Amino acid sequence: MKTARTLDADLEMDLRSLFVDQQENINKATECLRVLSHPARLKILCILQQGEQNVQDLEYLTGLKQATLSQHLSLLKLHNVLNLRREGNYSYYRIADERFQRLFEMVKSIFCQA
Repeated sequence: MKTARTLDADLEMDLRSLFVDQQENINKATECLRVLSHPARLKILCILQQGEQNVQDLEYLTGLKQATLSQHLSLLKLHNVLNLRREGNYSYYRIADERFQRLFEMVKSIFCQA
């Protein structure tokens, strides 16, 4: 039977092997999760799960003022969560990577049960 000291040593070894040379990835994940952890940005992602939307539609659907919405969209774009496409006078946003879509689906399944 393992003692508490042996379990602590095993845990420490597991943590070291898990995080060795991973500090940059940990920092990226932490920053991305911080960016996603805002109610308005989660709402934007929920809407964009249905597909690409222009800014005017996002403004209407989120209930956010244009200036506030633009700040959130810029931050999501800066962190590569969203892609932007311009067509004439309109800007269209979509989720940049299917993995963000899957992450959001997981968050939704955990916290948004009907």
